[in-house]
Amino acid sequence: LKAEDKELMDNILEYVEHHYAEKLTLSDVAARFFVSESTISLTFRKKMGVSFYHWVTQRRLIAAKVLIEGGALLEDVAQSVGFSEYSSFFRAFKREFGISPKQYRNLL
Repeated sequence: LKAEDKELMDNILEYVEHHYAEKLTLSDVAARFFVSESTISLTFRKKMGVSFYHWVTQRRLIAAKVLIEGGALLEDVAQSVGFSEYSSFFRAFKREFGISPKQYRNLL
C-alpha cells in the first residue's frame, strides 16, 4: 500500500474503533475522510481482505463477546455494539462464530 493509503486506513480503523456502536455507513465514513466510497472499499479489500462492512461487523461482534462475558443482557448487547435489531445481531453472531449469543453465554 502507498503511504497515503496506509495513513487513510489507520485513520479509518481508529475512527471505527471509537464509533462502531453508532450507525456507520460507508458513505458517511467516505465523506468524513474526503475520499470516495470505492477508495475505502478497495483499500479495505487490499489491506484487510474483507469488505468495510464485514470488518465493522467483526469489530462489533468482538465487542459483543466482551459484553456477554461481562454478563450484559443479550438484547442490550446488540444495541450497545451498534446493531439496530437483535435479529441482525443474532444472525451475524451465529454466522461469525457458529453458535448463537445465548449458546456462547452458556459456554462461559
